[in-house]
Amino acid sequence: MTDDKRGSTMNMEEQLAEEMRRTAGTMEPRVTDLVDGGVARGRRRRLRNRVGAASAVAAVTAAAVTAGVATLGAGASDPTRPPAMQMVSATEVLNKAAQSVEVRPKAMPRPDQWVYEKTLESGIGAEHGKRPVTGEHWFRWDGARDAGFQGGKLVVYRNTGPRSKYGRIGTLPAGSKAMRAKFYADVNATNRKDWTHPDRDGEVFGTVAQLLWDTPVGIAPKTQADLYRVIATIPGVRVDRKVKDGAGRPAVAVSHGFGEQYLLDPTTYLMVGQRTVSNGHNAPKSITKGVDPAFKVPNGIVTYSLTRLTAKVVDKAGQR
Repeated sequence: MTDDKRGSTMNMEEQLAEEMRRTAGTMEPRVTDLVDGGVARGRRRRLRNRVGAASAVAAVTAAAVTAGVATLGAGASDPTRPPAMQMVSATEVLNKAAQSVEVRPKAMPRPDQWVYEKTLESGIGAEHGKRPVTGEHWFRWDGARDAGFQGGKLVVYRNTGPRSKYGRIGTLPAGSKAMRAKFYADVNATNRKDWTHPDRDGEVFGTVAQLLWDTPVGIAPKTQADLYRVIATIPGVRVDRKVKDGAGRPAVAVSHGFGEQYLLDPTTYLMVGQRTVSNGHNAPKSITKGVDPAFKVPNGIVTYSLTRLTAKVVDKAGQR
């Protein structure tokens, strides 16, 4: 096991994020152009940057997202069904998620403990191509280290950038209404060119959903529940209860347009995946060359999938 400074890697990740913001209106750069193979440590951040760039591209070419909160079920595209059976409030689904996670036992890791994640990545937008690839990574609870396998060897990296996402959780006010106000205030205070979504509601949705994804274990149940309640109040949120994650398991997809979806386990309501679905507007596009040929696929095709297979607290990097 080695312990290496992370400065150069963080620079590449920062370069990736900046390049995606800069080229959002021209062409989405492939992750492999800027990040060389690598340890799964940066995959959480790279996914957010990648789907953010796709959302920004979509903002240039797509029509505005229809306001309202809806759920898309098996009958959503069936014109023979009455409208009342096709459209149901997503608030019900998300509030049920909040109620479910709120009663879970509270288990807070020590600062020196690690969170182990095993993931499954696939799709034409993935670094390695369509074939599913399993990855493992560890990040320390206090955000000081993260680790993964590189060339078959476990490598531990010192985090010189922003610390744990759990630190941000600790700064949130109590209660879903106060949280919602803070998220919107933070988005309003951010330069719009730095947004990864084309509208304010989408940006808040992406921020809250990504925070839930980044904190798979150890988050206080009440806080986790309030984050779901915040999502339930965001205009334009949609829920599809008839999908499967990258491992073929039943899931509930939560989205805010432009094809970016977060997947929930339908029993525990914990986040188990992220994916991008082609909708005719969110393919990588160049002003000079048009849509990337690899992404010329029918609407509804999953172009990128990241599925969380395992997430648990362990005592050291490398432990499963």
